[in-house]
Amino acid sequence: MGTIQFAFFDVDETLINMKSMFSFRNYYWCKTLGQEGGEAASQEAERRMRGQIADGTSRDEINRLFWHVFKGCRQTDLQAAIADWHQQMRQQENYYIQPAIQALREHQRNGVQPVFVSGSSCDILQPLARDLDVRYVLANQLEILAGNYTGEIMGIQTIGEGKRRAVQRFLERQAGCAADCYGYGDHISDLPMLELVGFPRVIAGDPNLMGIAQERGWPILNQYSL
Repeated sequence: MGTIQFAFFDVDETLINMKSMFSFRNYYWCKTLGQEGGEAASQEAERRMRGQIADGTSRDEINRLFWHVFKGCRQTDLQAAIADWHQQMRQQENYYIQPAIQALREHQRNGVQPVFVSGSSCDILQPLARDLDVRYVLANQLEILAGNYTGEIMGIQTIGEGKRRAVQRFLERQAGCAADCYGYGDHISDLPMLELVGFPRVIAGDPNLMGIAQERGWPILNQYSL
């Protein structure tokens, strides 16, 4: 077996106890619309998403539509808000998921490069990546024109099967071998990525993914907070 080079980590509810894109959106709306207006906008967005799910809209399409909320936002303004949001979130008692953080740190001590793979955005995850000394982030790349977000995604949409494709492309660029890599995820949508790597690991939570892990003998890390 060759030297293991990379450990691919889903982020939301694998490394941190939240869905970062929704958490930041709600924070941003409260910041720009005021607390009452922001909460009302968040509730309306949740109502629309429940309707989309009920209508059978795919997770990929829901994820793609989500980013339209930032259409027209200035890059500098949004990134400043992301930095403020992250500072608040990281101070929460239950922000980090301990077993995954411990695994990430152990990989780093052993010379294995951790890589974020997430359906969130690169912009939202960059402060967390800096905190954890993670160099590589494979996440949705939001299009920017003339300093403003367009609300569209560039390149591979990193959700479900897209995570597997993003990891494959990354390994091609890095001359890495998937069979020598680790993968961590918490949701059944992470399965394509986990099946790609040689050493999949599951964060407990999703019965569907946990059932597959048990059938295949994949390690399951119980979720408790740092």
